[in-house]
Amino acid sequence: MSEFGTTTPHATPRRRSLKLRTVAALTSVVLLASACGFGGSDEADGSGLQPGDYTIAAAEDVSDSVIVNGHIAPIRAMNITTSVQSEVEKIAVQPGDRVQKDQFLASMNTEQLDRQLAAQERQQANAQAEAAQALEQAQSQLNAHDQSVANGSNQTIRQAQAQVNQAQAAYDAALAAQGGRSATRVADVFSQMAGNLSSHLPGNSSNGTSSGGGQGPKAPSAPAPAAPGGAPAAPGAAPAPGGGQGGMSPDEIAQIAGAEGGGAPMSVDEAYAALQDAKAALAAAQSQAQQERQQLQGQVDSARRQAESAGISESDGTLEYQLQEATLYSPLAGVVTSVDVEEGDIPQGKLLSLADDSSLLIKSEVREADVPNIKQGNRVEFTSTATGDKKFKGRVKRIAPAADQSSAAPAGMPGGMSAGGGGSDSESGSVTFPVEIEVTGDTKGLLLGGTVRAEIITQESADALNVPLDAVYGEEGDKKVLVMATDGDDASSGVVEERKVETGASNDVDIAITGGELKAGDIVINWPDEYSEQIGEKVSISDPRFDPEQVREAKEGKPKETDTESAKKDDKQGEKKDSKKDDNAEAADGGEDK
Repeated sequence: MSEFGTTTPHATPRRRSLKLRTVAALTSVVLLASACGFGGSDEADGSGLQPGDYTIAAAEDVSDSVIVNGHIAPIRAMNITTSVQSEVEKIAVQPGDRVQKDQFLASMNTEQLDRQLAAQERQQANAQAEAAQALEQAQSQLNAHDQSVANGSNQTIRQAQAQVNQAQAAYDAALAAQGGRSATRVADVFSQMAGNLSSHLPGNSSNGTSSGGGQGPKAPSAPAPAAPGGAPAAPGAAPAPGGGQGGMSPDEIAQIAGAEGGGAPMSVDEAYAALQDAKAALAAAQSQAQQERQQLQGQVDSARRQAESAGISESDGTLEYQLQEATLYSPLAGVVTSVDVEEGDIPQGKLLSLADDSSLLIKSEVREADVPNIKQGNRVEFTSTATGDKKFKGRVKRIAPAADQSSAAPAGMPGGMSAGGGGSDSESGSVTFPVEIEVTGDTKGLLLGGTVRAEIITQESADALNVPLDAVYGEEGDKKVLVMATDGDDASSGVVEERKVETGASNDVDIAITGGELKAGDIVINWPDEYSEQIGEKVSISDPRFDPEQVREAKEGKPKETDTESAKKDDKQGEKKDSKKDDNAEAADGGEDK
């Protein structure tokens, strides 16, 4: 017993190991024989479809996209500053706090501003009082001037009016004097002229009597006094021609009158001229008074404007504005992103920062080659570092028309991706263009400033038949694919046939079939160039993983099994097979032991 007890633990493993090696060797021989065409295969020439040679056409979304990295930003951000150069008196918020619009944020010390404003108000009050006094004085001077003109107490006008009155009296006296003296003298003159004329008439004697014994001529009546500068008219006869013996000027008449009166009074013309001079002096005095009034009125208007300016435009408003700036309120509803000062500090820049996170943006850059493919409104799917595999949605809001040289070939991007997101092949110094993505739908878990990886869908065809891009051949408008036409869903062989198709969205791998002769569940040959000469011939599927159930599911419109799900399924099947082999091996070992 002791001998078997020491050897049994080692003997059994050796037999199991030998058995497993034997099974493995037999399996290898079987597979090698199958690969060489032995074992009754229908395709003795090895032309069967291997894994990767075919695709089961199924309804699936086909899209092309551009992958980018970026960060989350608010729809609006704002730095809070103040023009007040004083100490921070109070800060009422902290980073991360949510604030409402017009909520109190902080305040500054205003003691110095209060003193300056009080001094300014005193100066303004004094200026207003002085302006009011100047206006009152100017108005008083204007009123006094108007009153002096109205009641005749203006000295200049009074003197001028007195001179007019005196000149008028002198003129009236000259006219009166001329009218009394000249009437008698003129009659004598005309009598003398008539006598002289009679002595020269034919038939008259030297003593002045006519030859007919009649009476001599009658003396004409005295003419009426002439106006200043005019000649008296002879009554009953036309006036003698000027300058003749029988005509006299007004000055001559006045001289005769003056000689007879025994003196040399002012002539009518002189009196008239003196009267006109006096009237001109009066008009000048009145004009001067009007000019003085205009000057006084201008002084009143100027004083009134100064008073109004002192009352309305009290100051430039700088101190009042600074006092308003000393108390800071939130201009938006959002979150406090930073507080950059402490109480007691004298800020040199911003005090704090706010962000409106009611809407979120993703700010990123794309490579120049990707710009033509991206359009405003393109659908976007993205994940963030903070939320893991959770997918969020968005849309392209804006694509900058100008390159951002500062963001070319950015360093330190997450995942080793370039800002354009295409891969790691972007060259240093490549040009990128800023792009903004608006987040739509759920935003729970997204953090401001957090990093994201976004997929911009540049084109897509929903629920179209999805086949490999290389499976489609032919010119535009005459696209075709090769299929293995089978008699039933369970068949693993069929005839190679050509089908016409219409294509939609595509990417570097797949293309959407939007119309034509291809149907869901058809087995499409991925490499038409290799099978183009076998159209009409029979081929089979040599892939051991081929599952006819996938054909039926594709025809029924069920979701296509992903490669990951298929791999998991194969792993489970492999585990079951390995477990069964182990059980068989253990059973064989047990039989040998017996």
